[in-house]
Amino acid sequence: MQPLHSYVHLLGKETRRRIIELLASERGVRRLADELGVTPAAISKYLRGETHPSDKVVERAIEVASAEEALEISKIVSSELVEGIDDFIGWSMEKGVVDPRLSVRLSEVIAKVGLASLSSRRPVEQDSSAAPLHD
Repeated sequence: MQPLHSYVHLLGKETRRRIIELLASERGVRRLADELGVTPAAISKYLRGETHPSDKVVERAIEVASAEEALEISKIVSSELVEGIDDFIGWSMEKGVVDPRLSVRLSEVIAKVGLASLSSRRPVEQDSSAAPLHD
């Protein structure tokens, strides 16, 4: 079965633990276990770092997250992914094996993020005391 969110497979153990920790802090271990379809003992093991949640469990965690939790998850995930990309670029530059398609693809991704942030902005109310932009 293909993961719902392909980026989930790229997430490290600590990021997976932090996502579970975030959700458990709001819901408690038992309720979160019920929502994710795992045992409370599994949640406790995830939180202690004894084991880590599978892609399927992390995907389910993302699905059940509230809007506020989803925003925090987005910050956690984006931090790891950006650090990973930065490390990879550093390695590939050091080895002289940079794939020229990388900059094109990254530019496309950055453009998507820019468009998304522009579309989510609310119109700014004009301050009547502010200086006009033109004569």
